[in-house]
Formats: sequence, structure tokens, C-alpha cells
Amino acid sequence: MHLLPVYRIRLNLAVATLVQYRAALIIWIQGLVVEPIIYMAVWTQVAGDSGSVGGYAASDFAAYYLVWMVVRHFTVATNPNTIERRVRRGEFSPMLLLPVHPIHMDIADSIAYKIVALPALLVALVVLALVFPPEFALQSWSIPVFLLSLSLAFPIRFLFGWVLGLIAFWTTWARSFYGVFVVAEVFLTGRLAPLSLLPGWGLALASILPFRWMMSFPVEVLLGKLSLEQVVLGLGVQVIVLAVLLTLLLAIWPAAVERYTAAGA
Repeated sequence: MHLLPVYRIRLNLAVATLVQYRAALIIWIQGLVVEPIIYMAVWTQVAGDSGSVGGYAASDFAAYYLVWMVVRHFTVATNPNTIERRVRRGEFSPMLLLPVHPIHMDIADSIAYKIVALPALLVALVVLALVFPPEFALQSWSIPVFLLSLSLAFPIRFLFGWVLGLIAFWTTWARSFYGVFVVAEVFLTGRLAPLSLLPGWGLALASILPFRWMMSFPVEVLLGKLSLEQVVLGLGVQVIVLAVLLTLLLAIWPAAVERYTAAGA
């Protein structure tokens, strides 16, 4: 079955739903903006008092979190807890009757959110840039390579969340495990602080796992924190991580469906 009509219908439905439930949308947008504002305020203050932190001046931290907000917005993906809830409540039952894989519904919903929330993000970026003046050191290749790395980061984050979510098919109460995932994501995606400020083992762990490649790497590319050789290597790693996650999803999904039992809760 051709997927374009499916995506068109689902996108229209998702956009209409988001616009209708404005209160929920406002809360989601606030979550997107408020958290990085806190990090930005703290780190720019610290850097302003000491001159710099780990090579980041106050203006560098401002640039970092402005770019990070963009990356986070365009890599928003289905949370593993959503998959766990669907398994526990039996919500996968009608989804499995559809002629397409349920993941396409989530992809369309994610794209719809990005479209609807984009104007608010742009306004927030302009205001924050005025309050916290950033400093960029862009190179001629930074923007196109950033866009390429961002286009790889979204499916990496999306597939990573889905693969982790499939654990719920074997244990319908996987919330504790996903709580560990959320904590790891805060530290290992550059969310709390740039990965270069972590100890060596932290950066190594973020690089071995998909965390760095689904959020931090595009930020590093645009800010010019990497050499051209490191950028090329990083793009190669992104492709490998994406291929591994896609292979895992295709291998695990049939077994997960066989185990599925709609209990309802």
C-alpha cells in the first residue's frame, strides 16, 4: 500500500487534533522552551562569573542552547512510555488491524507536532537571542552538514524510542526501566550540559550508545566544535546507528506482535 495517502490523512488528523486541544499544545510548547531557558540562564551566569567553563563563554552557552532547542524540536519522537501504555491498555489492538505498520502513525503525529509548534519555537528563539546574545563560529559547510546530521538524528531518536518501547511486549510494566532511559537521556544527549563538559567515560558512553547521535552531534556540527574529519566520521556513525536500530526493529517487531495480548487497564 502506498504510504503517501496514509501520511496525508494522518497529518491532517493530527494537526486538527493539536489545534483543537490548545491547552495541551501550550503545555507541550512550554516544556520545549522552559527547560532550555533554565539551563541557558544557569550556564551563562556561571560562565559570566568565571569567564568560561570548559571552553564555553556565556555567549557560547547561549548559542549552544538555542541550537539545542532547534535540534530537540525537530527530533521529537514517540516516548517508550507511550508504547508501554498501548500494550498495557490494549490500545495496539485497533492499530494492528491497519494495513500499515503502527510506526507510520507515530511518525505522522510527530511531524504534525513539529509543524504546529514551529511558530512558537521561532518566536522563542528570537526573544532568547535578544536576552542571551549568542556567538556563532560558522564554517562554509556547517549549515548543510548540520541539516544532514539533523535528518539522521530524528530517525535515530525515533527508532531508539520504539525499540526500547518493544520491551513492554515482554513485560507490560516497564516504567522503571524507561525512567532510567529518561535520566540517561538528560545527561548523555547534551541536554543538561554540553557533552564536552562530561568526564571522559560519560562522553564515551554517549558515543557508544545512540544518545550523542540523536541530539548532541548536530549541535556540535553547527557550532563548529568538530573538525571536518570528526564530522565525516560522525555522519558515518549516525548511518551505522540508524541501520542497526532499523534492523533491530524489523527483527523484534514480529516476535513482539506474537506475544501481544490485549489485557486492558
